Amino acid sequence: MLRYITVNSFALIDHLEVEFQDGLNLITGETGSGKSILVDAVALLTGGRASQASIRQGKSTARIEGLFELPEDHPARELLSEHGLNSGESELVIRRELARSGSNRVFINGGLTTLGVLSRIGLSLVDIHGQNTQQQLLQPARHLDYIDSYGDPSDLLASVSKLYQELDKCQSELFEVRRSERDQLQRQDLLRYQVAEIEGLALRLGLDQELEEESTLLSTAERRLQAAQEAYQLLYEKDDSVLALLNQTVRRLEELSSLDSALQESSNQLTEIRYTAEDIAYRIRSYVDTVQFDPARLEQVQERLAELERVKRKYGPSLQEVLDYYRDAHAELELYEDRDASVKRLTKQIEELSRRYGEAAAQLSRERKEKSQKLCHSVIQELGELAMQNTVFEVRIETNPEDCSEKGIDSAEFLISPNLGEDPKPLVKIASGGELSRIMLALKSVLNTDQALSTLVFDEVDSGIGGRTATVLGEKLLRLSKRQQVFCVTHLPQIAAFADRHFHVGKRQEGERTVIEIADLSPEKRIEELSKMLGGLAVTETTRRQAEEMLQSTGGSVRQR
Repeated sequence: MLRYITVNSFALIDHLEVEFQDGLNLITGETGSGKSILVDAVALLTGGRASQASIRQGKSTARIEGLFELPEDHPARELLSEHGLNSGESELVIRRELARSGSNRVFINGGLTTLGVLSRIGLSLVDIHGQNTQQQLLQPARHLDYIDSYGDPSDLLASVSKLYQELDKCQSELFEVRRSERDQLQRQDLLRYQVAEIEGLALRLGLDQELEEESTLLSTAERRLQAAQEAYQLLYEKDDSVLALLNQTVRRLEELSSLDSALQESSNQLTEIRYTAEDIAYRIRSYVDTVQFDPARLEQVQERLAELERVKRKYGPSLQEVLDYYRDAHAELELYEDRDASVKRLTKQIEELSRRYGEAAAQLSRERKEKSQKLCHSVIQELGELAMQNTVFEVRIETNPEDCSEKGIDSAEFLISPNLGEDPKPLVKIASGGELSRIMLALKSVLNTDQALSTLVFDEVDSGIGGRTATVLGEKLLRLSKRQQVFCVTHLPQIAAFADRHFHVGKRQEGERTVIEIADLSPEKRIEELSKMLGGLAVTETTRRQAEEMLQSTGGSVRQR
């Protein structure tokens, strides 16, 4: 719901800030005072088209900003998430900036976005009913939703939607399987070649590292052999080798340690060093026997490494990625080779889902036609209480089994005849702003609106009515506001008396300029305002008493504040 709005340099508004509450918010003021300008500002927040002419004279820019509160199950959250606009918060901030230069901008939760995105989100936030507004009632595509919301909720629509999604998924899979046979054959040939190429290399993880190490050893065989032989000679074979000298030294220390025990530990340590040196000498000798100079094997290893580099350039920079590609290509090839089985399986699934979808959609269609008759009767009854006694309201439902969607096989459109003796015509073509507002009010009064999360705005809803009908209209608005936030611009005190919150819009002169102001009326100010609406500018004791009685009869003064 709309919690707060600020308007700057828009039309006749210099600066305006308004905080709204739940329930019924009524806006009154003299004709031409600018009440509809506030409605226009709300319309801009929900995607309405802007004009440079709406920027206040003498200003280069205008700005409208609104704060909306979003329950957890509000449909706007999914749209915000879809466009990456911070959908996790319970509050939504929308800002429109208009410039005479033409660089109009839209911000949602601080992020710059497009008017198209705002329009989609705005449909779920506010539904405006008045002159020149693009409300949901003027979109025949939404009329089925109104029918489905009437009466007891049905599981049929959810079942139809689920079956359609499953059917659509199977059909998409079948389409992929049945893609152009020529393309498939080309793809199969390519995959077979790639799979065979990778299989022929007998790849495994770490193979390239093993070959690199082997290549290094083979290419250094001669140097390694020479170094090992020299090390063995120095350590063991020469007359003055390290071990020969160590043996002599060990014998001298053993002799010394037998004469002086203080050198016993040193003698033992040197003996261990001699054993270690001998062990190293034996290992070097064994190593010399293993070193092989094999130019043929070196050439094979280098060729193998070149093959691995080539395949990595084609399928991935690492062997792991080459093997991953092989796995995926092999799986895709199996899918192609299993094409006939897949076609049979998917075809059978589609036939079964089509049968179940058709049965459920047909049953839903029958249910809708029954509901629509009852809906028409209820709406006509409501319209009769709203000074539209001779209005004929009909629902045209067309069923086309070939035109399937998540909503079934129906399309619907509301028809009306506001004048006796005329044939009903599409609502979108003939209804006036006031009639549309009252039709929407009648619909909302009879529909199951437990999930109605948008704010309703009614402008001109009281056009052409008065007296008792106005009281009935006010009662209906009040009842509707118990389920969702309602704004209503009205000229009639009988309606204004029902407000949970009453705002007055007026003009004043500031220097040589006209400025629009809005005031949140206290109970005392409400009495003054209702008195003026009842008796004109002259407030008398009689009109004041009538205003007090009117508030008492509606409970308005109790609800206000």
